[in-house]
Amino acid sequence: MMMLRRCVFLLGLLSIGVSFAEEPGGAVDSELRYVADIELETEDDLSELLTRAGQMFLEGTVKQEQGAVVLVLHGPVLKALLRPNYAESQEVVNQAASLAALGVLEIKACRSWLSKNGMDARQLQPFVEVVSYGSTEVSRLVEDEGYIFF
Repeated sequence: MMMLRRCVFLLGLLSIGVSFAEEPGGAVDSELRYVADIELETEDDLSELLTRAGQMFLEGTVKQEQGAVVLVLHGPVLKALLRPNYAESQEVVNQAASLAALGVLEIKACRSWLSKNGMDARQLQPFVEVVSYGSTEVSRLVEDEGYIFF
């Protein structure tokens, strides 16, 4: 089920399946913020998402505000975001760090998934926030903060 959800998400993302609310005059609502709750297997998967978020920023779809796009991650891709693995994952880490520094992107890691898979959350890159449960954080962002699914 999770793999199917990931595939559908990636296909939708790559085909610009993100719908944007428009104001009556046709202008894109700059207040929209996006969240994705996703389990990724590879750095290539993460890189595709980061590239798309960067494109959305360049196109003006998302603004340079804290948390315009939030990725709540579970899965093996989190290994790439561990500090000891920087040498092997430098390209994707730098890509994510750049978008985070611009305020376009926030990356959140599920502590529950990390713990179940023997990873130390303290070893994550400094721009990765750890949340107790990924799905709870996504629900909070959608219900309390008005985020829409990416």
